[in-house]
Amino acid sequence: MSEMQNPHHYRKVGWSMVLVAASLAAIGLVQLWIGPDVLYADDMQRDKTAFFEMCKAGNFLGEGCDMFVKPGNTLYEIPRMTLDSTEEATIPMEEQMAEEPTSTGEVVSIPDGVGVPGCEETNECYVPADLVISAGTTVIWENVDTAAHLATSGTPADGPDGIFDSGMIMGGGTFEYEFSDKGVFPYYCVVHPWMVGTVTVE
Repeated sequence: MSEMQNPHHYRKVGWSMVLVAASLAAIGLVQLWIGPDVLYADDMQRDKTAFFEMCKAGNFLGEGCDMFVKPGNTLYEIPRMTLDSTEEATIPMEEQMAEEPTSTGEVVSIPDGVGVPGCEETNECYVPADLVISAGTTVIWENVDTAAHLATSGTPADGPDGIFDSGMIMGGGTFEYEFSDKGVFPYYCVVHPWMVGTVTVE
């Protein structure tokens, strides 16, 4: 008897066809269950990204945007450093580190934990929040928080006024600015707009 005439081979082929048919039926049931929205997870991610961008445009003050404001969250875009700019960026940092010990002036501390709302209730987001100095004095903002902060002249309501801007002051970092003109200079943190302070130059 040849192998093709052996009835056991027909039985094996028959069971294989049953398994293939069952697999196709299972795939069909999954398709019916999911429906036309096969990319549901992708749509969810797009919606979340669009919501984050909307909150970012409004300084995270809109309804529901507080979900992004958490200690340690980076709510701003960090510029990527290329290989060409690495050497150039290293030189100014070394010069700044060498100059830091010689700097003297009034120190404004950025306390730990002010990246979360609450410090504005006691007016201690910057310490001191209201600083009075004489013309020609240098103010040094010192960030003792683990999160990055800014000291940008202006107000959260009107935005930056362009007089001074620290850029991101990383944890343990400092920013200095010499006030040569008299006047009242409000400032705030662009990333955490409840953080406000004032420098009055007499």
